[in-house]
Amino acid sequence: MVNWKPKKPPFVKHKKAVFAKAAKVSDFIYQIGESDRLRMISKEIPLKKLESKEYQAKIKYLKDCLIKFRKLTGYGRGITAVQVGIPERFSVIYKGQTIKNIKNRKDVSYKDLMVIINPKITKKSQKLLKYPESCMSASPVVVPTIHPSWIEFEYYDEKANLRHWDTKDDTDVGRMMNRVFQHEIDHMEGIINIDIIKNPKEIILESDPDFYKNAKFEKI
Repeated sequence: MVNWKPKKPPFVKHKKAVFAKAAKVSDFIYQIGESDRLRMISKEIPLKKLESKEYQAKIKYLKDCLIKFRKLTGYGRGITAVQVGIPERFSVIYKGQTIKNIKNRKDVSYKDLMVIINPKITKKSQKLLKYPESCMSASPVVVPTIHPSWIEFEYYDEKANLRHWDTKDDTDVGRMMNRVFQHEIDHMEGIINIDIIKNPKEIILESDPDFYKNAKFEKI
């Protein structure tokens, strides 16, 4: 009689749920490897066109995509136009960032979102932080990436008003907001988090349901 049995991999139930969520958003989120569009350098938006019906429709669509993504998956901190096939320089960010609860709220409305258009980074912190990032366009891959702990940047809002982000909040929530901005601005350059990994062996798939509850910023 054979007593040997194969040892099954861990977190099977959670992994099935993660891949199921990725499938739910596949009809509006561009994924790595399926289109050159995701790697295009996005073009600046002419400010005089911002209030046109075309651009108002594009901005609304991107907002709707983030809201839809959060409803389907329970997470999603930001989204950039190129991720939905629009290679132009604007992103929508969820303002209710937290660190302990990656899922946050699903019932997000327009008032919970901010739009950044044609952002330009003007200053970066010398302090570097490492944190495991996921990306809508590379889900369910998780990549420990290194970024400055904060940045300053200029951008335009959807009314073409010039704004300036200079929040150097060193709490985990402040660090997360700064990281999200950097992640989305990278998308505008055709860069995805998997491109800036220092050690490819650190790339993992989201499998452990408690992974992000235990994730921490690491000073480099």
